[in-house]
Amino acid sequence: MLNRRKFIRASTAVAVGAGFPHILQAANHQKETTVLGIWPFTGPYADMGPLLNWGAEIALEEVNYEVAGKKINYITRDSETKAGVALAVTEVAKKNKVMYYFSGGTEDISGKRCHKYAFMWAANAWTAMDANLKIFKKFNPNAKSIYLFVVDYAFGWSLQKYVEKLAPNYGLKVVGVDRHPLGHREYSSFITKAMATNPDAVYMINFGLDAISAVRQLHNFGFTPKKPVILSWSSGVEELVQMDPAMRANLQFGSNYYYTVDTPGNKAFVEAYKKKSGGIPPGYAPGAGYGLMKMTLLGMQKANSTDPKKVIQTLEGLKGNNFVGDFLINGRNHQTVRPYFVARTKPVEQMANEYDFATIQDISSTEQPRDLNQCQDIGRF
Repeated sequence: MLNRRKFIRASTAVAVGAGFPHILQAANHQKETTVLGIWPFTGPYADMGPLLNWGAEIALEEVNYEVAGKKINYITRDSETKAGVALAVTEVAKKNKVMYYFSGGTEDISGKRCHKYAFMWAANAWTAMDANLKIFKKFNPNAKSIYLFVVDYAFGWSLQKYVEKLAPNYGLKVVGVDRHPLGHREYSSFITKAMATNPDAVYMINFGLDAISAVRQLHNFGFTPKKPVILSWSSGVEELVQMDPAMRANLQFGSNYYYTVDTPGNKAFVEAYKKKSGGIPPGYAPGAGYGLMKMTLLGMQKANSTDPKKVIQTLEGLKGNNFVGDFLINGRNHQTVRPYFVARTKPVEQMANEYDFATIQDISSTEQPRDLNQCQDIGRF
């Protein structure tokens, strides 16, 4: 269990974390620095926790658990997949002056709850939803309506807001919305309501087993493959590998990571991960764990220090290229501006191997318009 007392005891200098994944730089001593990974080892996303941890460990193994002349003491805690953990942790990080790197759809980390110690690795919710709608309309030019399934907490609310705002730009109307609790498994009533509106697609704003359960039941009801389903914020491989080929037919998914990204850094990461996983390629969970840890380490390396203030100052405005492509850390709100990937699943006969699930159709780094971002003042140390 993650509580404030344990957090502070473990974290007096960087954290990496997740309301989904998070990393915090924790205790900072003369010969070592502690980095805390907060992953969902229990609860609805419990299957993702070990994969996030593997990704973080690969990044640490690349530097032999050393940075800026210090040994890295890497520890983990369980987020329990509880809604609200990300926002609670960011406040603790601010109060205790430790750096916090988060990945998830909750826009508040780089929005209205922004502060000097918190950074967002995942693409902004606006960027992700715009990319999904653009590709859906490209491949379905006659489509006019979508029906939303939305997980009922801050992650879902953020993405729903932007889908409703952006849909008219693509000639689309949201004809219905059903919100469901985290860990929901029974979607028959939602599907019945959705099918009654005859939408051109079901657009899902959920994740993991929630998304898999909904896709399975949509297929059983005969919605797919006749009409597409959009998994707008997907874990990619971790979800697709649990679906049979019939269930995967006519799916579009958006993700902050997909293993076929063609960069040297990603190819090396994929090979390292396969050695841990028995040959299964990484999805978003290990990609996020790896990406969060890589960015935290990059800040320490470039600062040649593990002091949170120096690391934060180094990361602000930093531009570069890493395993997912070009990135920029916006100094105004600490949003990492980076690619978001939208893919469409392949028919079985086009798959080169059992994990050749999809083809990337769009890579978007379009930044959220400034007037929509609610970070008014990043603050000071």
